Amino acid sequence: MPEVAEAPQLPHGIMGLQPQAFPWTTVILVSLAVLFLVLIGWYLWKHRRHKSKSPTRLGETLTRDPWADLGQKLNDLTAQEPWGREASEEYFFRLSFILREALELRTGLPITGQTLAETKRSLEKSPALSANFQEDLIKFLSLADQLKFAGQQLNAAESMEWREKVKAWLDQIRSGAHS
Repeated sequence: MPEVAEAPQLPHGIMGLQPQAFPWTTVILVSLAVLFLVLIGWYLWKHRRHKSKSPTRLGETLTRDPWADLGQKLNDLTAQEPWGREASEEYFFRLSFILREALELRTGLPITGQTLAETKRSLEKSPALSANFQEDLIKFLSLADQLKFAGQQLNAAESMEWREKVKAWLDQIRSGAHS
């Protein structure tokens, strides 16, 4: 038999390219570490968010008077210059909303979420306010809707006069003078 030549050897004992195993262990460990950090971040975020919503801090009790809040909102409401259609709409939106909130407090009816017609029907069924007082309130709410939606406009002085009327009504509603 003829002699077969040996395959040439790589110089100096170089073995050539050897396949490397994929580092699954490293990938799994890094993934677990990232998941752990995300969970810790989520927990801290929820904990801080819940803590900031807490109405009391260090034994402080929450005793807010909703009538005082309404009075403060009404006092903060001013006619802003320049007085135009947009300012008038915003002013009467806030003014009528404050009155609606007061009516909700007095009657227990969901008046802030009702239309004028629904408010009128609700007030007619409620014995909390006298019929004449209800008529005055409905006239004002109707005027406010006209100013907000029909483009009518009052000047700033007239608007401030309405604010004073609403302020007097709030006091009457709170005290129950028109029951």
